[in-house]
Amino acid sequence: MPDKADRTRISVTLTVPYLEALDRLVEEGLYIDHQDALRDALRSLFRFQGIEPFTDKGAELEEVEKVQD
Repeated sequence: MPDKADRTRISVTLTVPYLEALDRLVEEGLYIDHQDALRDALRSLFRFQGIEPFTDKGAELEEVEKVQD
């Protein structure tokens, strides 16, 4: 994960249904907070669109193998 110096803050305005859905994901314990859910959604979007580095299956497999060891 990049350190804080490599991050940029952005702002997103959401309608009530989106905010309520995010709240529900957090309340159900699927995510720690709204940011965690949004980052995961963005990763999924980037993978779906084929945007690097999220499509590198080799790196993902290496990470899984490291965790399993």
